[in-house]
Amino acid sequence: MKKRIVLLVLIVLICLQGIVFAAALETELVKIPLTVENETFLLDAKIYKPVGEGPFPLLVINHGTPRLAEDRAKTNASVGYKNQCETFANLGFTVVFVVRRGFGSSEGQYVENKVYADGTRNYTKSGLEAAKDISATVEYMKTKQYVDNKRIVLLGQSTGGHSVIAAGSLHSDGVIGIVNFAGGRGSYAPDLVRDEKNLINSMAHYGKTSRVPTIWLYSVNDHYFGPSLAQAMVNVYVGNGGQARFISLPASGTDGHSSFVHARDNWYPHVVNFLSEIGAIKESL
Repeated sequence: MKKRIVLLVLIVLICLQGIVFAAALETELVKIPLTVENETFLLDAKIYKPVGEGPFPLLVINHGTPRLAEDRAKTNASVGYKNQCETFANLGFTVVFVVRRGFGSSEGQYVENKVYADGTRNYTKSGLEAAKDISATVEYMKTKQYVDNKRIVLLGQSTGGHSVIAAGSLHSDGVIGIVNFAGGRGSYAPDLVRDEKNLINSMAHYGKTSRVPTIWLYSVNDHYFGPSLAQAMVNVYVGNGGQARFISLPASGTDGHSSFVHARDNWYPHVVNFLSEIGAIKESL
């Protein structure tokens, strides 16, 4: 009988711990204004923050692009990268996950399809177009009293990773670091990328004007942007003046491109140490 009572108490305590953990974060769905060529669009976003007045460092999280155009509408601010957003909010960040134009319910057309005169992909301009959405998000969040405007980090996965590298080349005030998870563009089938040389050149372009520390994390079994391509991108970025730490992550599942979502243990220590080193957080592993 006593054992049953003890077991029951333990179960109740565990449940209460879960409730406290959930209550430790505040969330809010917002519309972020972006003005481009005198036209204003509203971007869907969700804010996650610790309880309290802060100010807290800011982490802007950005998403990838599905290979099928019709799947872009499925990007959802309410649930997008929810677990990852909560992970960083529990480190003390105000986190905002923003949906770019042409995705989900955000206003505006899909504009990340720039091409050169010869018809090949202009990934440099595509990334800078996406960077407008990210920069607008940063400026919007700076109006929040609970945000520390001098400790801002940008994080993106896949095309989101490429986009935050592009945004980092624009010298946004207060941005102190960038986290690039498997960043790139143009993957149309496993291990195939359209106009791969243009993708590499885009990273060279961004490196010329980027001055903030970055960390690049790619799994060895990434079938969107494989190890050799990832290494080529970071090499030209650094070769043109960018600061980057390259992390080769272990294989994850059948395609490590989704490690940010499915393999937290592979990347968490690297990212936390990076965030600590740049002064975004005090914790390190």
